[in-house]
Amino acid sequence: MTLLLAIALAGSVQDDPVLAVDLPAGPVAAGLDRLARQAGQALVARPADLAGRHAPRLRGAMRLSTALDRWCRPAGLSCRQRAGGIVVRRAIPRPPEARPAPAGPPPVIGTEVIVSGRRGTSVQGELERSYSASQIATVELARRAPQSLAELLSGLPGLWVDNSAGVAANTIRVRGIPLDGYQAIAVQEDGLPVQHDTLPWTDIDQFVRPDLMIETADYVRGGPSAVFASNAPGGILNLRSRAPTRRRSAETRLTLTDYGLARWEGYVAGPIAPGWRAIVGGMATRDPSVRRIASTLGGGQVRARVDHDLPQGGTLTLALYLLDDDTLNISSFPMRYDRGRLSPLPGFDPRRGSFFGPDFATLDFAALSTRPLGRNNRNRLAMPSLAWSQPLGAGKLTLRAHYRASHTERYALSSSGSAVPAADMLTQALPRLIAAFPDTASVALRHAGDGTPFAALPGNDRVTILNPVAADTRLHEAIADLSYSRALDAAGHHDLTLGVYGVGYDWHFARAVARALVEAREQGRRLDLVALDVNGRAIGRLTDRGLLTAGSTYEALEGRQRMVALYAADEWQVAPRWRIDWGLRHERARLSARIERPAIRDGGDPETLADDRLMIGSSLWDDRRQPLARTAATVALHWRASETLGSFARLTRAMRLPDPGVFRIGSGDAPRALTIEQAELGLIWRRGAFGLDATAFASRFPNIGLPNLSLDPATGGVQVGQYDATARTLGLELAGRVEPIPGLSLRGTATWQDPRLLSYRLSRIIDGRPVVTDLSGRLPRRVPQWMGRLSASWIAPGAGVTLDGDVSAMGRRFADDANTLALPGFAVIDLGASWAATPALTMRLRATNILDRIAVMQGDALGGEVRASDAGGVITVRAQQGRVIALSADWRL
Repeated sequence: MTLLLAIALAGSVQDDPVLAVDLPAGPVAAGLDRLARQAGQALVARPADLAGRHAPRLRGAMRLSTALDRWCRPAGLSCRQRAGGIVVRRAIPRPPEARPAPAGPPPVIGTEVIVSGRRGTSVQGELERSYSASQIATVELARRAPQSLAELLSGLPGLWVDNSAGVAANTIRVRGIPLDGYQAIAVQEDGLPVQHDTLPWTDIDQFVRPDLMIETADYVRGGPSAVFASNAPGGILNLRSRAPTRRRSAETRLTLTDYGLARWEGYVAGPIAPGWRAIVGGMATRDPSVRRIASTLGGGQVRARVDHDLPQGGTLTLALYLLDDDTLNISSFPMRYDRGRLSPLPGFDPRRGSFFGPDFATLDFAALSTRPLGRNNRNRLAMPSLAWSQPLGAGKLTLRAHYRASHTERYALSSSGSAVPAADMLTQALPRLIAAFPDTASVALRHAGDGTPFAALPGNDRVTILNPVAADTRLHEAIADLSYSRALDAAGHHDLTLGVYGVGYDWHFARAVARALVEAREQGRRLDLVALDVNGRAIGRLTDRGLLTAGSTYEALEGRQRMVALYAADEWQVAPRWRIDWGLRHERARLSARIERPAIRDGGDPETLADDRLMIGSSLWDDRRQPLARTAATVALHWRASETLGSFARLTRAMRLPDPGVFRIGSGDAPRALTIEQAELGLIWRRGAFGLDATAFASRFPNIGLPNLSLDPATGGVQVGQYDATARTLGLELAGRVEPIPGLSLRGTATWQDPRLLSYRLSRIIDGRPVVTDLSGRLPRRVPQWMGRLSASWIAPGAGVTLDGDVSAMGRRFADDANTLALPGFAVIDLGASWAATPALTMRLRATNILDRIAVMQGDALGGEVRASDAGGVITVRAQQGRVIALSADWRL
């Protein structure tokens, strides 16, 4: 969980905020103007005092007072905060004074101030951390301008991030933890979860769109995450939104891309009444998508926030977040595979192609009627929230709460095995058609729309079966977190936090799945398998308008969770250089669900087999409920070795309670919590322009359920199941930065990890006998053993131009748990440039994946994750998007 610095400090320090500072070397006046605007304070200075004065570059997260001192002192100025603003004067030289030698430990405040991953009343510097953390500063967000949560997280150590699906519904893996989606980390905005649970087809990243209203992001890996948040064994990501300023400020950005995207974002902030400040901002997008689809997507979001100063240094924040947009989400597609090398299948560009063509603009599902499949994912959300903090006694009381209502209409074209030659599909269909239509002499493939014959492409005569999906999910959720922090002295110095967290939500889920026969090419057309008699006349069909069935699967569930958590944490300074951090979190939850039984009906059309077995709802419901309780604990020893070096060792027992979606599995076993045992050893070194973070970690999972999606061989229905296993992982995370010469900055991250599945045995029935396959010792699917990112930026002296670039690399992974399909490693290069045309206007040009590499991320999500399939050298995978060139203009008031 997060405490913003304005809450952690006393009222007198509330006008000394933490800023993400990035001032290029240049005139002092321009830098002071930017600092004043960021802080929302007036600037008082005589032009004659500023004329001709310059300062070196200043960068980092620091308090306003620190930034003013570091920016002004080299220029011979004295810049101080006074009531109502910043006052600038010429510095008066003073004779040197004798100062007593410092006593006690080194200073607590380092170059950067950390405000995430802990709670307490004191300010804590980088070298005082007893956990691993990364910050994405404002300047980095502006440089990369991520459109999705997955893009924002890319490059952080310990995270495997797959953004190949699109804007939403992507997946990540944290430190080798074999949990997909965002099940291993808590995603927060201003210290409160965006969504308590990652639920089936209701992913957290469907409701997060980074824009100018997000100022910075903090990511805490492991460590205290399991104490300060639910469902966070791998970490906490906290997105910090912009706070209203005490002086009017505004910013707007327009972004255009070479594929037709137009995106506007902006905000305006300032005082609205004595003691009241407000900010309103958001984003609007028109997105034809980098993938070739038949629809144009888009929409927008709005954030509004009001802050009010309370007596005795308290604060009150009221906020509202509204979202309504359509976003792209694609599934896997066919590619050629030859001895470990991948190449495009003719007719399908893996960097820009998709199956979302005109034939899939709409689809009639047996259980959910006609749906706009081509609109992809429509996400709507309304979330009012409040935050209140008030000094109480010797500490501070903080309350955060929100209520959210969201509705997602999510559509997909899920992969369903490998593409096969058309001749093989005809051969497979012939026996079924002869059995149904005895006069069948041959089978033909025809386009479902106009009845024309299927024609193969040069080098590609394949067809494939897709699973069109329509899922409706509704979530009504209320979350509240109340905590009290105070410092006290007893056998050392303590920074103690006590808190209670509660959540209640109702989740309504309905999903229908069809099966369609399609050309294995971009925007492939639907195909009918037609039975012909000896005279070539059509006498029946295996399909109906290209559908093998309009209802292979139907499931509906009404889930509910009520949970309360109690937590406590203490930072105990036992000696000047030694500190013990500990924390406990106890959660008690009650899960319940009503699961609708599916029913089978015959559509009644004698000319097709496609409607003989349609799965729909029966209106008969089964009730399930389960109480659960678990406790997480963590303890760390921190040693401030010197003024430049800090170190820590930490042990954690984390846990994750299941969500009501677990009842979909249909097993009679009671849902169980996941337990993770973790150990970390970290070093943090800072010296001037150099910095290095290193964390060695080890995790063990005594009992984990690995999800398994498969197809019923008889009906083609989607089966949801899981296999039990144990697992462990070892790893090392590195993050470093260096500025070898003025104006040049190098930053890098690297992760090595060795995750292994243990006690992983599968039992299948073959020829009536159970056959056990032992996959123990294999690597979990998708997880690479090494990955890294190197970023560089250079400020051209006196030109207002900054050049930057990123190289992201990833080692070999496996598409399946059996490790039969190896996905090759890759490296992707991004380049960018920005020009500060005026103090108010900045132009940016950025090219991602500039070499247009094919970067494959994962395999077949349906039926290929445990053991991948290979149909004659063609496999099913998903790759990142190709090269994109974006031009943006930022204007600041």
